[in-house]
Amino acid sequence: MLPEATHAGTQAALAAALLDPDLPPPEGVLGRDGGPVGRRFAVHRATSTFGLIGALATRYPVTEKLLGAETFADLARAFLRHDRPRTALLLDWGEALPGFLESLADLADWPFLADVARLEVAWTRAHHAAEAEPIGLDTLARLSPEALAAARLTLHPSATLVASPFPVATLWASQQDGADPAAEIDWSPEAVLVVRPDADVVLHRLTPAALAFVTTLAADGDVTDAALAATAISPDFDAGAHLVGLVRLGAVVALSTPDTSPETAP
Repeated sequence: MLPEATHAGTQAALAAALLDPDLPPPEGVLGRDGGPVGRRFAVHRATSTFGLIGALATRYPVTEKLLGAETFADLARAFLRHDRPRTALLLDWGEALPGFLESLADLADWPFLADVARLEVAWTRAHHAAEAEPIGLDTLARLSPEALAAARLTLHPSATLVASPFPVATLWASQQDGADPAAEIDWSPEAVLVVRPDADVVLHRLTPAALAFVTTLAADGDVTDAALAATAISPDFDAGAHLVGLVRLGAVVALSTPDTSPETAP
């Protein structure tokens, strides 16, 4: 049996060689007949790489569609040299892809791609987030106007905000089944609230004022703080209507005021 240190080193060398076609098989790794493993190792390497490319494409289906399958596969191979899976649970791998996309000079003409990938990260996080029961509108109705103004909200564990100078939600939607491929895209900034109150992940577009409102609430500001942040951007912002909208969306799981403990859904 190999000493532990040697065994660990061989494992590390084997993992590196599996993901880097420029590296030879590690010394000491032999075939069943005791001979070289070059051909067998090449097959194993190709199978491992193919599986990891598939795992990344499953996590970033819109990014893959925008780039095309062949280009995405080349991108995934390059990404494997930059960021390798650390566990066998591939759901935890690939979150560094948006930053990697930004670093590639070849994609300089596609500056929106990294933010589309960030939206896909948010979608995956929402899909796998913990369950939580949203509150209903009756919870708001029980509060006086003064209590509601001082209330703080707890957003659903799946909730994530994605803001971009590019139309990320429109680009994401353009690659979904049933979308019109000829539809014209308005290249304006977009912000999105991603949340999964029930079985399905929902992408909800936000105006700049609504983004300020939800961002303030997510940072533990009270409703008054959030309303002030929003009206600084849009003076006619209706904080009450947007608060009701968040609750109807299922994005709020608890509400508390200075004199009460948090109210959650029954």
